[in-house]
Amino acid sequence: MNEEPPVISPEPNAFWKENAKNLVSESIATVEEVAKQLITVNSALEALYFTAITFSDIKGNLTYLTGAIYLSPVLLWLLSLVFAVLVLSPKKYAININSSSDSKERFIEIVSRKHLMLKWSELFLILSFIALFTALAHYLMAASVN
Repeated sequence: MNEEPPVISPEPNAFWKENAKNLVSESIATVEEVAKQLITVNSALEALYFTAITFSDIKGNLTYLTGAIYLSPVLLWLLSLVFAVLVLSPKKYAININSSSDSKERFIEIVSRKHLMLKWSELFLILSFIALFTALAHYLMAASVN
């Protein structure tokens, strides 16, 4: 008996080929859409936090340490916001439109830069949740002492 594996055609599956084209063509738009969502989330969190601080009773007994605890989420949200905005900010790229390899290199450069800025934005947002939890824990412990 001859148990050779069947011959597989070297032609790629049309579905996956089209899927790969879409992934490449939509990658910048996807990264920019996530950046816009991060801008919205950061802005909403800052607004809610400022509202909560405004109506709280922490203003009277602030020290440098408690001030740093309560300002750290805001600082991290601002950093997240800055990096999300950098994803959307345009930049000049020198490109030779007659060279497909140059076009590919510029595309990879653009996507890589935007992706890196997006990752920094996400990191600062995650760190802000840790800082927010710390501020909330401090507030609740201070309230239970008083």
